[in-house]
Amino acid sequence: ANVYEPSEYTDEVWKSDDRLNLPDAVVHPKHAGDVSEAIKFAVQHKIGVSVKTSGHSYTGSSTKKGTILLNLSKLQKYSPDGSIVECKVPDNNSGSNVPKGSYQDACNLAIARDKQAVVRVGGGEIFDELFRAVSKTWNEDEQNTRKYHVVGGGAGTVSAAGGWLASGGLSGNNGMRLYGLGIDQVLHVEMVLPSGVHVRFGPTEWVEDTEKIHPVTTKVTGYCNRGDLSDEASWDWQICEGDNAGTDFHDLWYAVRGGGGGTYGVVTSIYYQLHDIPNPMQTVYVELQEQFQMEWIEFILKYFYDPTSIGVSETDSNSCSAPDTGGFKGGIFFCHNGGGDIMKTAWEKFSNDNANSYIYVIPVTSYADVAIGSGETNPYVPDGRLDDNPKPLMFPSFWTLCQIGTCYTQQYLMFPIKAIVESMDVLVPMIDQCVNKMIFPYFNECTGNMYIMGGNIPLADDGVNSLPLHRRHGGFLMSVRSLDVRTAFEQVFYNTSISSGSVDDNDNAPSGGGEDVKATKFSGEDNFPGSLCHNHASADYLTPLKDDWTKPCNPRWSKTEQLEKCFSYQETAWGTSILEKLEGIHSDVDPYHLFQCWDCVGYRDDKHNHDVAEATDTDTETPSVSPSVSPTPSSGAMPSSSPSTISGIMMTSLAFMLFFERAW
Repeated sequence: ANVYEPSEYTDEVWKSDDRLNLPDAVVHPKHAGDVSEAIKFAVQHKIGVSVKTSGHSYTGSSTKKGTILLNLSKLQKYSPDGSIVECKVPDNNSGSNVPKGSYQDACNLAIARDKQAVVRVGGGEIFDELFRAVSKTWNEDEQNTRKYHVVGGGAGTVSAAGGWLASGGLSGNNGMRLYGLGIDQVLHVEMVLPSGVHVRFGPTEWVEDTEKIHPVTTKVTGYCNRGDLSDEASWDWQICEGDNAGTDFHDLWYAVRGGGGGTYGVVTSIYYQLHDIPNPMQTVYVELQEQFQMEWIEFILKYFYDPTSIGVSETDSNSCSAPDTGGFKGGIFFCHNGGGDIMKTAWEKFSNDNANSYIYVIPVTSYADVAIGSGETNPYVPDGRLDDNPKPLMFPSFWTLCQIGTCYTQQYLMFPIKAIVESMDVLVPMIDQCVNKMIFPYFNECTGNMYIMGGNIPLADDGVNSLPLHRRHGGFLMSVRSLDVRTAFEQVFYNTSISSGSVDDNDNAPSGGGEDVKATKFSGEDNFPGSLCHNHASADYLTPLKDDWTKPCNPRWSKTEQLEKCFSYQETAWGTSILEKLEGIHSDVDPYHLFQCWDCVGYRDDKHNHDVAEATDTDTETPSVSPSVSPTPSSGAMPSSSPSTISGIMMTSLAFMLFFERAW
């Protein structure tokens, strides 16, 4: 079932099989002018647009049947050609060498944030190119006296300016607990809107907030490109006029940073802030003995979320993280500022020196070097390039499986900081049981690996971004496979009763005297805050019930029941309030409804789904519903293959998943 058979994939299959979700045409733009012309063509011919930067979408939303696919892999790249600009350094106090326009605006904000340099990244660039440009080309050049660090993703093939950024931009390997998420690194944006107009925009006014690590944005200014879009030397940025005069750049700044990719236009370049290099960097390897399991769980929670209680400063705590490589069962952690030594010392003190021999601190030059070294073991990675890790697999990274009357899921659950701190005594034994109780051999209720967040992430908010609060204030992500256990954790998070027992088949609360969740204050409220991480969730994520946010949607229900009783994927990603605002912005910026991918934000009014190119010409008749544009996802549309229909494939892959997890 998992072997590719060329004889089964004939030309007719490639052209007509709906499962492949292939576009009608693929365009490889080389510059902003190509992007603009492709979008204008789509408007004229009433064709939807899909966007692929590197194809790392867990929901497959970087391609769509019946669309023109813009593949950005050949779009103008900047960082490999030396796009780092130092804004104000000791030998350049005036910043007079900073190019005017986007760079100057980016530098103004960087200086306000006490950052010395910026780097420009093309819309189709990948982190392999960006990391090597900063950590290798710049930092290893002896003529560059200042060395820099950039926050980024894990795999070298992940796009540095695409869906990773648009969905928030997690960086458990590269300092997000010190500096904030990917969206918090952005200083300026250049993109082509669904009208085909090339714009740039970013904050131009802000106020200091002593409780934040960044100033709070109060004004966003944008410009339209009146020059030749195919020749950057001829670009002419002017105040937008005519039909574009009403473009709300404040809303765009809000939407493109956290509101998901493939929705508001096509990003052609991003200007990121650079940080002084936080060396020494270290990787920490933890081999945990079983007798220290409970003690280690308590230590990890306190070290990352209540560090002062064990004599560790917040800065030292924030210097370490893990991108699902380490956690409650040990594993690998990434630390900056010598944080690995501090973590080891803190554990020795916490455990009374009983387990000090099981932590190994390894110095490294940069994450780029770590990933390049890993790439040397991968025969598919060219020499000197960053590894593609996690590697492509024949089975999905995230999944939901229903077999023999029981459902399990390999999806992340977000653990809020507030719940971790206030309910630690409850969570420690729950986590201990979860990571040790087996469902199948070598297959526990929880993986135990953590994608560690928190730290300065809540303080990096500039006040104008669409990252929902459940992610901004999330502590860590962990795959919790048992649906009953997920509900038990959610009950703690929502401060509801918890008792022994499990959720029964009639969706009742746990037995043992616990209060029914449906009677609590959040049940039935309109303002659902959301719960999933848009960076890491597949299309079969079981969204919560509308009348009980602690319980998942039943995958065996009909589509009609799911739409009636369960929150949509989009509502679960952004929460109902933020989603409503994003839908309004999407409707305004994309009036012809060109950009509609499966997990994208939809539109203010679902009945306008047929509006692709509706008003492109006064002599053009209003089109009927276009077969190339699917119903808007925010209406609650579910994926075509429900969890119950894919169980055969999933069971075939289960053995491979177990092997991969044990090997990892």
